[in-house]
Amino acid sequence: MRRLVLITAVALLSTSAANAQQLLADTNKDGKVTQKEYQDSRRTFLMRADKDKDGKLSAAEWTKGAEQVRNEVRAEGVDGWPKIGKAGLFGILDTDKDGFVTPAEIDAYYGPRFAKFDLNHDGFVTRTEAAKVQKAVGD
Repeated sequence: MRRLVLITAVALLSTSAANAQQLLADTNKDGKVTQKEYQDSRRTFLMRADKDKDGKLSAAEWTKGAEQVRNEVRAEGVDGWPKIGKAGLFGILDTDKDGFVTPAEIDAYYGPRFAKFDLNHDGFVTRTEAAKVQKAVGD
């Protein structure tokens, strides 16, 4: 789970890899991320695997989406790519255990996690805070 936190922290404000660009939460490019930007980015990123556009992710869509992300990240030389999609996140997100992950379930999971990155609790995550989280998790 530490690796998932690290990947999420880096994705908040990273500007180095092409895949990380897709994960950027700083939509208004002001150098900081709000909780809304963070939740919107997580939801948008995960829901891109909804290939049948029914507004929810099946286990098959999740697996195929994770495979696509693994391939993208592997091609960029990012460490830890084999673990993407292997941490059991689908089961964690599927809180009603109906076999699907909805945008509401994604928001419910990621909303509270924002506080872990907002170290000074000012409602924003800056590059400095993201770097501190990355360093703490990497240690």
